[in-house]
Amino acid sequence: MEYIKGIDVSHWQGAINWEEVAKADVKFVFIKATEGTSYSKLSYFKENAPQALAAGLKVGAYHYAKFATVAEAKAEATYFLDSISSFALNYPVVLDLEENKKKAKEKTLTDAAIAFLEAIEEAGYMAMLYTGKYFLENTLDESRLTNYALWIARYNSTLGRSTDIWQHSDSGKISGISTKVDLNIAFRDFTNTINTFRTHNSGALKIETTTTYTVTKGDTLSFIAKYHKTTVKSLVSLNGIKDPDKIYIGQKLRLK
Repeated sequence: MEYIKGIDVSHWQGAINWEEVAKADVKFVFIKATEGTSYSKLSYFKENAPQALAAGLKVGAYHYAKFATVAEAKAEATYFLDSISSFALNYPVVLDLEENKKKAKEKTLTDAAIAFLEAIEEAGYMAMLYTGKYFLENTLDESRLTNYALWIARYNSTLGRSTDIWQHSDSGKISGISTKVDLNIAFRDFTNTINTFRTHNSGALKIETTTTYTVTKGDTLSFIAKYHKTTVKSLVSLNGIKDPDKIYIGQKLRLK
């Protein structure tokens, strides 16, 4: 199976030489942006995201969740989205949910996770859930989370389940990073992820959207329609598609 190599980092990795990382066959990086509703290390994301993008990497952001209720999840989502809104991220935006210290019930915690992920989508980003294999299968209701891209942590020679991205090690060594670093492999190509980028311009909010999408392995029209807030019917009409069940890798689709 083909896969794409990537890493994820936080302030624990310290200063990073992103040009060296890019030369080390690393294609994507997720950078920690926030935690809870305040985070003293937010400056780390703000410094590193532009540098990683400039080095040619695909860059996503993640939020470390502390919530246990829908209300808490919405508050954390607002803080997270405000913190990343001025960056032209080009990889999924992630909810990192790996603890349940408040011992919320499965339904309650899953409700909260969905509220957070929905907030990400409503803001124009592709939403992804990061969690541990055991946590997903025993603490959350996985059947309610199938609409979202999935990133699973399991430090083992095999994963033992399906996922979009597998974090297979927390002790990797990558050129340009002086500490150990998490290693990931993506089984799905998110290279053409289209986010709605928000940038502040003279106090006003400027919205910039990409109007084409290149089909990648594993894509379906329904998946593309969902993540780009449109319908299969609209895509079929706009692109003159004769058979909605037949799209091809590399095919460029126009979006409204």
